[in-house]
Amino acid sequence: MSDPYHAIPLKSDSAKGATYISGVFTGGGANSDWRDAVYAFQGSIHRSNNFGNFQAYYGANLSLGCYHVKEYSRYDYYYPNDSLYNNVPASYNYFGMYGFNGGINTVIPFSNGGGEWRAIGIEASLQKEFGNYYNFRKNLPDSSADIIFRKNVTGTVGICTDIVTKSRRGIEFGYKAAFGFMLNPQSDYTHVYNPNELSPVAYFSQTLHLTRDNITGFIQFNFSNNYAGNMQFGISYMLGRNKK
Repeated sequence: MSDPYHAIPLKSDSAKGATYISGVFTGGGANSDWRDAVYAFQGSIHRSNNFGNFQAYYGANLSLGCYHVKEYSRYDYYYPNDSLYNNVPASYNYFGMYGFNGGINTVIPFSNGGGEWRAIGIEASLQKEFGNYYNFRKNLPDSSADIIFRKNVTGTVGICTDIVTKSRRGIEFGYKAAFGFMLNPQSDYTHVYNPNELSPVAYFSQTLHLTRDNITGFIQFNFSNNYAGNMQFGISYMLGRNKK
């Protein structure tokens, strides 16, 4: 959720640098088999620049949302005659995050200003969580789950590629794919049975984006191992003059 799409002017545009404000809605699932529901809204501002054969963006964001914990009862399957030894009741927990995103990529323009290929890029984020979902997670008994993430600071880094076409009417359409990892060390997790079960946490995202004049809309699909998946809908608005 911390790495939604960030709009960048085409190298062929007159706007070599631009500032954007964005709103993103996220809906999805988390935990084993995506059993828990997650909903959030993120507001952000970022700056994008073109320089030579490279493009870059950097900005800040704030997210607010709800995490619905589905009731979970845990048995010791090695001793089936034993009684239930842990139960996590259903609950709704609010959460928030604030942090920074940034990225840089190489760019190969198409002929006649018809778009470009942002061939190889690096994206990164650093986020700090707050709210009662963090407190809920931090205070869970070790026996309540195989793996528990008890920290509230996360970092990610990934590689990406993005291809953008531009019609004669000036409408831009693009597809971006990204793959990356969380940077948190194993010590940030409580592992009950298998310490190597979640090492490392990886994510894969695919994004379709459309730009007309100063407005960019996108839909993004994110997947992280077997423990999270979501869909994002976002709109970015470029401040200042119209692109040419």
